[in-house]
Amino acid sequence: MINITGILFLFLCFRIFRLLIRMKQPVIFPVTEEDLQEIRIQPKKSVELPIINQQKTGLLWLGLTLLFLLILVVFDLLSTSKDLSYAVIPLLVLFTFNQVWNLFAIVENGVLCGGRFVSWKNIQSYHFEGIDQNHRFYGYSPEVNSGYELWITTKFSEVSCIVTSEAVKEKLAGILDGHVS
Repeated sequence: MINITGILFLFLCFRIFRLLIRMKQPVIFPVTEEDLQEIRIQPKKSVELPIINQQKTGLLWLGLTLLFLLILVVFDLLSTSKDLSYAVIPLLVLFTFNQVWNLFAIVENGVLCGGRFVSWKNIQSYHFEGIDQNHRFYGYSPEVNSGYELWITTKFSEVSCIVTSEAVKEKLAGILDGHVS
């Protein structure tokens, strides 16, 4: 059990340090307040700047998760029994990790989306999906109903955000076309 819990702990430590380092890079997009209002990770709330002061919720949840994993690692080291039932909780946290970060930014080396950093070399493609009546985000707000969902495909997964205006969609397409081959 120490292997699984320890690996999860080290993986989350790696992700937080990587994210914090990338947040300090110069931001290519969004640079204006209007751009910030037109990009969303969650349908009802526009994104915040990639500054540590504005990403306190994500940092708090990550800190609590790391503390919990550290307690599990110490507990596992001191315990003689091998009960795996408590190992499910850190795995659930990993699945919802990106949702607690209200972050989308394009920086020099790639894209910050939720709690993930995707480098340019890992991006294989992107596409915009229109939000219509059959879309999962339809109905949250009038801005979202007429918007798009941007999907960025990497080697192993996808990240997405909501774009609520045509002008921002064109800006994003221009930036992504310049970096994605």
